[in-house]
Amino acid sequence: MHLEFRTIGPDDAAAVWAVRVAAARDLTARHGLGPWSGEGTPRGVAAGLRHARIWLAHADGEPAATFRLATRKPWSIDRALFTPCARPLYLTDMAVAPAWQRRGVGRRCLAVALAAARDFPAQAVWLDAFDAAAGAGAFYARCGFAEVGRAPYRGVPHRYFERAVDPVSAPPTSR
Repeated sequence: MHLEFRTIGPDDAAAVWAVRVAAARDLTARHGLGPWSGEGTPRGVAAGLRHARIWLAHADGEPAATFRLATRKPWSIDRALFTPCARPLYLTDMAVAPAWQRRGVGRRCLAVALAAARDFPAQAVWLDAFDAAAGAGAFYARCGFAEVGRAPYRGVPHRYFERAVDPVSAPPTSR
């Protein structure tokens, strides 16, 4: 399987939305209705570009996965739960189309996100997952993210994860 990642523009919003909807419907079919069942709109995806970069992965020519990195804190994140740092990036809206799940695509998304964070440069990647069977907390833990807390947000239990970003070697400074 060949995976190709690229950041999207507004014209790609429908493809990102389609991946998110497919993942949400799969979770709903397997775990019932929940906060993971929201489908959003392509217009909402495009609006997300104002304050973030969104990636889309194509596998064998078809949209397979997506994620979003932002410097602006999302609504569900409580900074007090994380190791303090000046430059975190927030990973949100990660979704893998059901046909591509359990094939390493999610791990590749995280590797691309960490590389992008390193280039930013960010000090850490912070994210949350639903604290439910439909949540991806166990996946993030297996991928090297440390759980830093659990708390409800608007009545929905969440798990919070972080991973430090390896710094890029800086060129020597002249004196």
